[in-house]
Amino acid sequence: MGSNGVAGLSNDTASAAKIHRMLLPVTNGAERAETLAARLGCTVASFSEPQGPARPALLGSVATFAATLEEFGGRWEAGDKVHVFASWPMLEAALQHVIAQRERANFG
Repeated sequence: MGSNGVAGLSNDTASAAKIHRMLLPVTNGAERAETLAARLGCTVASFSEPQGPARPALLGSVATFAATLEEFGGRWEAGDKVHVFASWPMLEAALQHVIAQRERANFG
């Protein structure tokens, strides 16, 4: 048994085995979200978890509108520093709402 308590695995390998989440490049169908996120200085990606399908994620400086993201179903993943959404349309709706709020504030 290795020093980490997992038979045959070094500490590094055991750590990697426990963490299966990762950010992947955006797939087809996410171009609109990508464009909207860029307007806010953010980036989108697909967030892959150990169980279930990859989900849309938003990365970047979102502190000023994090509450809005949560209102639209965004779930904060502190370890990965991303907001994860159930679908691309939900992420797009959140981004559109933030952009509209900023435009109203600037031209209101």
